[in-house]
Amino acid sequence: MIPLRTESGYRLYDDQMIATLRAMRALIGAGWSAAQAAQGILSRELPVEEWAEHPPPAPTEGLQARPGSIQDPVAVLVDAAAVYDGATVEAALDEMFSRGSFETIVDDLVMPAAVALGEAWAAGRVEVAAEHMASAAIGRRLAMAYGAASRPSDAPQVIVGLPPGSRHELGALAFAITLRRRAIGVLYLGADVPIDSWVDVVRRSSVRAAVVAVVTEADVRAAAEVVSAIESADQGIVVALGGSRAAMVDRSDRTIVLETRWLTTAAEELARALADR
Repeated sequence: MIPLRTESGYRLYDDQMIATLRAMRALIGAGWSAAQAAQGILSRELPVEEWAEHPPPAPTEGLQARPGSIQDPVAVLVDAAAVYDGATVEAALDEMFSRGSFETIVDDLVMPAAVALGEAWAAGRVEVAAEHMASAAIGRRLAMAYGAASRPSDAPQVIVGLPPGSRHELGALAFAITLRRRAIGVLYLGADVPIDSWVDVVRRSSVRAAVVAVVTEADVRAAAEVVSAIESADQGIVVALGGSRAAMVDRSDRTIVLETRWLTTAAEELARALADR
């Protein structure tokens, strides 16, 4: 489907092209990945006039590898990082993000890749610089997804960030994206946020929830101090802990601990907590 151009260089689209473009936009907005939407339309298995009747493919379908594709992109990414092969790291990420919607691939491919990198570093298979290089590549992809899910007209309802001293932010950023894709306004604060800054955001904005990521045992004490400070500053705010070490944090009965394995489930838990409050 290649549009014609006028002598001035403007594209000309016929009715079929316009219908196809609208169908692509609608499918992507409904949770399909661009690759899924294009495949469904171009294979003629999905008539453009009937797109609304077709839900996105199930996660197990979306994660099926295509013929000739990288069969295990997580392993390929780690092996490529070990030898500073940036091109193959990017190819592995291309493969991951082609296998389904963000919700489909984030829990089963993207975050496992981040964990595998950390484990490879701990085992001495990957040097610090190599782990940083590959993690930065993942971070760039997530940053693009965060921007694509942006709803600038919506006032932030939730702030997401890491306690002071904590810098492992890929999971927190992925969670912020997951919330945004559920039409929940999010202000992502990033890594290493001082306690006073958490309190300042709560006092100066109308956010209804704060999510503190607790990734390592070294984050536990600082996270507890953040939670205590936020709850003292605003008695009505929902305070939630996420991450693999969230359950280790000393907390009040008001604080909730989110699901640590599935980001989509954690987003649903937070949405319910917001509705209850």
